[in-house]
Amino acid sequence: MHNSSAVATRECPVTVSIVVPCYDRMDLLERTLHACIGQTGVPEGLGWEIVVADNHPDRLARDVVARLQADSPVCLRHIPAGVRNIAHARNCGVAAAEGAFIAFVDDDEAPEPDWLVAHFSCLERTGADASFGPKYPVFAGGSAPDWDADGRFYTTDFHMKQDEGIYPLRWFPPQPRGLGTGNSMMRRATCLVGEAPFDEKLGRCGGEDTLLLLTLAHEKRRFVWCANARVWEFNEAGRMTFAYMCKRVQRSSRHSAMARLAIGHNSMTARMGIYGVALAQLVVYGALWLFRRRPADYLQICKALGKFGVGSLDFIPEPRASGAGVRA
Repeated sequence: MHNSSAVATRECPVTVSIVVPCYDRMDLLERTLHACIGQTGVPEGLGWEIVVADNHPDRLARDVVARLQADSPVCLRHIPAGVRNIAHARNCGVAAAEGAFIAFVDDDEAPEPDWLVAHFSCLERTGADASFGPKYPVFAGGSAPDWDADGRFYTTDFHMKQDEGIYPLRWFPPQPRGLGTGNSMMRRATCLVGEAPFDEKLGRCGGEDTLLLLTLAHEKRRFVWCANARVWEFNEAGRMTFAYMCKRVQRSSRHSAMARLAIGHNSMTARMGIYGVALAQLVVYGALWLFRRRPADYLQICKALGKFGVGSLDFIPEPRASGAGVRA
C-alpha cells in the first residue's frame, strides 16, 4: 500500500532513515531529494525520513531543503554537519537519524521509485546486516565518453543474484570490489555502532566508507546484493575524461589497500597479499597494455599502483559547467 498522506507518513514511528551527505552540488542534491521523496510502494505503517547532512560552511543545502519540505510526504530535515569532512557529514547524518535502518545515497545519485522498499525488503527477508545495490550512469550531454562508449567504468553492477552474499575480503575466488556506502542500507545496531562509525581522520581524503565496510566484513557482518535497488549516478563533464578515471581507480585501490592493512593490524601477511595481487596485475596488464593499448588494461595498471601506495589521496577536482542544472 502506498503512502496516502503527509500526515500519515509523518506520524508513523521512523523505521528507516535516508541519509544524504552533501557539499556544494545543489542542483544534483535537488535531483536526489526529488527521487527520494518520490519513493513508492512503502507499506502503511513503515515510517521513514530523509536527513540531509550539509557539510558546507555556508549551509548551501538549507534553502534547497526548505523549498522541498512543504510538499514532502515524508519528514525532510536539514542537519548542519561541520565543515568539509565527508566522514563527519556521514556521522552527523547517522547521529541525527531516528531509524533502526540507515540507507545512504550520495548527492549525485537518484534512486528509482522502489529503491527504499527493495533494500528494506531485502534485509527483512535475508536477515543480513547490510545490502548494496547497483549504480548506473547518466552523463552530461547525454552520451558516455568516447573512451568508454558503454559506460562500463561508470557502472557498479556485480551481476549477482538477488540476496546473494558479498564477501569483500576474499581475494580468491575473486569477490566484487568497489563497495561503498552510496546505495546501501545498514542495520544501525550491527553496522553503525558508537558516536563516529566513520573514521573522521579520513574525512578529507576519503576511504572512510571502505574502512568501515571492510572492518564490518572482518567482524563477520553479513552483506548481500540487492539487484532491485537501483540508482542513477550523474556524471558531469569533469568526470568524463580518461585521466580522471585513472586517478579515481588508483585512489580507490589505495584506499582499499590501506583499509586492509588497518584491519590486519599492518601484518606482514596482509601486506604481502596486497603486494602479490598488485604485482600480478602489473605483470599481466602491463603486457596486455603494450600489445593492445586498451583503456581497461591501463586502468588495471592504475589499480596495481594504488595497491603499492602510489598516487594522491586528495579528492579529485571535478570542474563543473557554469550554471549547470540537472533534473531526473
